[in-house]
This record gives sequence, structure tokens and C-alpha cells, in this order.
Amino acid sequence: MVKSVTGNENYRFGDLTRGTVKAAGSVMTYSEKTLGLMRDHNVHELVELMNFYWFRTMNEDERAEAFAVFVYFGAILVLAYNFVANLMSGMVFAAAWTKVSSATGISPLAPGMWSKFLETKSTLDVFFGGPCVPVRAILTIPWFFKFRRITVGLAHNSPLREKFPTINRCISVLLTYAVANLGFVGGVTYLMMKMLSLRSGVPIFPVA
Repeated sequence: MVKSVTGNENYRFGDLTRGTVKAAGSVMTYSEKTLGLMRDHNVHELVELMNFYWFRTMNEDERAEAFAVFVYFGAILVLAYNFVANLMSGMVFAAAWTKVSSATGISPLAPGMWSKFLETKSTLDVFFGGPCVPVRAILTIPWFFKFRRITVGLAHNSPLREKFPTINRCISVLLTYAVANLGFVGGVTYLMMKMLSLRSGVPIFPVA
């Protein structure tokens, strides 16, 4: 129905561009579920969808899909912030590690040193934890759009996209989290520790 109203043969469910919303009016019949809304367009598309969700008529399937888009958007936003927070926490971790190893001349992994490392890290967290939340939020804004495109791009290219859209979205979120928030951040943190250990002359792992 929307294809016939808009004249766009490439239109798919969720592809709520301004032109589509303006042309289609209150017609909200979709033929299949896709991720065009969050992959190719700006956040104003989500605002348009929320307007239809609350103030226009939608059938049960359309409301379920709209709600899934809202939840998906929220999950991506939270994980984008989590990525920035993890990256900054990794910097604090590396700084605390270097501070302890430089002061003692041995690795925090050595017997009896872990508690001192945790104490130093807790002290740094007081200064770079809570007080840096506004900085994390500011950095999340530009990063969110790139994080969104990565996550939704994975879901869009998945073979599960049409038959299992909900499972597909969950997998894309978990996969992006594992690769970016855990793998990438962990790798960067270790690289910082390695570079700082070379500078201080204290190896990461204690030498027997």
C-alpha cells in the first residue's frame, strides 16, 4: 500500500523518510520488515515513527515493529556510551598499572601487589570516574552515529534479517558489543599497558 502511495518500489518496512511520511499520510501498511530506518537515515526518522506510534493508527504488527525499533535504538545508544566509558576506564586501568609498577619496580601481578593496584585504581576512579561522566556523554554523541551504522549494518546484511528480525537485531547488538566494547577496548588497554611497561622497564607479567 505504501509503495503504491509513494511510488517508491524500493520502499520497505521501517523506511520512514520525510518524503515517505509526507506522501503516505496516515497509511501505515507494511509488506516486510527491514532496517532502513536506522541504517540510512537520520534520527529525525525515529521522531517521525514515534509520532505515528502515539498519534496515528497502527495495527498490532506495526506497533510491535515500531516498539522493536525503539528498543533497538535504545540498546545501541547505551552500548555506544558503554564503549566510551570502557575506553576511558581502560586508560585509568593502564595509568594505575603503570603508577604501581613504576613505584615498586615489579608487576601488579606479583604476589601481594594486586591489592595495592586496586587501591591505586580506586583513587584514580575518584577523579576520572564520576566527574568525567559529562565528558563521556559528549564523546558518545558523535560516536553513536558510527556505532549505529556498524550495528545496523551487521543486521541489515545478515541472512536472518527477514525471517527472524528480532533474533537478528539481538545478534547484531551482541556481536558489536563483543567485538567493539570487549575485544577492541581490551586490545587498546593492553597496548597502552605494553607501551607504558616498555617505558617504565617493568614487564606486565612478573619474571620468575
